[in-house]
Amino acid sequence: MASGVKVDNSVIEKFHEFKIKKNTGFLVLGFSDDISKIVVLKEGQNKVPQNAPANDKNKKWAEMLEELPENDVRYAIIDIFYETSEGSRAEIFFISWAPDTATIKRKMLCASSKDALKNALQGIRNHLQATCKSDLDLAAIISEKTKSK
Repeated sequence: MASGVKVDNSVIEKFHEFKIKKNTGFLVLGFSDDISKIVVLKEGQNKVPQNAPANDKNKKWAEMLEELPENDVRYAIIDIFYETSEGSRAEIFFISWAPDTATIKRKMLCASSKDALKNALQGIRNHLQATCKSDLDLAAIISEKTKSK
C-alpha cells in the first residue's frame, strides 16, 4: 500500500459484524488522529426490522450522509435494499467520500489507501466514488441497480 496507512483490526471485526449480525446500519471509516491507520468513526444502528419494506430499511442512508463531512475524506459501508421483478434484494456498498473542498493531501491519502481497505473487507462488489452529496442520490443508485437486473 503506497500510503502506509494500515487498516485497523477493529475495522475488519466491525465489518464482519455488519455482514453477519445485521445490527449495524452502516459504518463510517476514516483516518486515526495520527494518520497511522484506518479506523471506525461511526456505527449507525439498524432501527428497522428485517422484514420491513425496502424504503424503510433505506432510511439510514440519510443518517449516513450526515456523517460525511463537507471538508474531509471518509469511507462508508452500507446495505442498500431494493425491489426487482424477482423480489427483494440487498447489496453492500463501499463508498469513497472525497469532497472537492478536502485538501489535496487528504484526497491523495484517501485514494492511495482505498484499495488496501477494499481488499481487507471481503465480499463487497459495489463501489461508489463521491465528491459531492448529489453523487450519492439513493434513488439514482437504486435505479442503476434495478436497470441492470
